[in-house]
Amino acid sequence: MALYVSAGTRRRRTVVTAVVAAVVALALGWLIGRQQVPSIDERVSSVQTAAGDIATGIERLDIEYEQVLSGSGDTVDAGVIQPLDGLRTQLQSTLDRAPWLTQSARTALLDQLAEIEASARRSDPLADFQALLTGTGAAVRATFGVAP
Repeated sequence: MALYVSAGTRRRRTVVTAVVAAVVALALGWLIGRQQVPSIDERVSSVQTAAGDIATGIERLDIEYEQVLSGSGDTVDAGVIQPLDGLRTQLQSTLDRAPWLTQSARTALLDQLAEIEASARRSDPLADFQALLTGTGAAVRATFGVAP
């Protein structure tokens, strides 16, 4: 036996069902979205980890430079300049992920990398080159707030 349901009641039920479904879908979407977005602390930590790795890479260039000076390793371009270019690219990417850094801090770090490259091309003494590397590594860590 069929019961008669008025058109107004059917319309109200349809609207209420649609509104409830929309609210549930919105709540689920919000919850899922919140779970997939990294927190600010996670983003900062990621940037700091990358900066620490870059600083370590810069400081390790002295081994290659020493081999270049002694004639037992690669050329300056292959042993120092190419790895330095890779570190510069990584640093620029990391700087882009760190919007809290000022433009002057960014420029200072990139200028220090340029000075390292110029020092390597001039064949400066190893001690001078190591001092540049150590200073630049420390500057990267200080700029990004990474403990040594």
